[in-house]
Amino acid sequence: MIVLDSSVIKKFFPHILLIIYVVLFLLCSVNPKDKTVWIAENLTVLLVVLPLVFTYKKFRFSNIAYFLMSIWIYMHTIGGHYTFKDVPFDFVNNLFGWERNNYDRIAHFSVGFYAYAIAEFLDRKKLVNSNVIMFLFPIFSIFTVAAIYEIIEWLAVIYMDPEAGLDYVSAQGDIWDAQKDMLSDGLGSIFATSLYFFIRKKETK
Repeated sequence: MIVLDSSVIKKFFPHILLIIYVVLFLLCSVNPKDKTVWIAENLTVLLVVLPLVFTYKKFRFSNIAYFLMSIWIYMHTIGGHYTFKDVPFDFVNNLFGWERNNYDRIAHFSVGFYAYAIAEFLDRKKLVNSNVIMFLFPIFSIFTVAAIYEIIEWLAVIYMDPEAGLDYVSAQGDIWDAQKDMLSDGLGSIFATSLYFFIRKKETK
């Protein structure tokens, strides 16, 4: 029986998260519901994963930051396999009495978790001298990315196959889907930034 020391796990935690992603990617690449949607969704994930891998030696985020960022990566990879509206999520939807499959909404909330890494980067690089700016900048950044992403989704629906495009945006008939997605991203960023400041305060005591 192999017992890993906690210090080893701590040191290689980002590598463990990456291995989990690779395994999940391979599993979800088998018979996806819609190949066009699968390609589009996974390209989005790779645009996040690859920069994190290639910049790892230059700037290593905390394990908490990597863990929070991995949540969206995993959820998006799974969503690409099923399409977000068809991810098996009934146990959660039924628990909260949701008629709509809100898997995608929770995934959008996890997008906001990247605000933790942004705040950490600003703090460790000493790029700002104001705690107010350090708190607001990550939140504003996530809201900006969320808005740009919704525009990209809109353009994708126009240029992709109509049915695949609708699966890609996962609006599920809600005319306010884009606005609710952006709000979910923003709320996630407020949570993540608040968490960073809470942990930072405890570590400096």
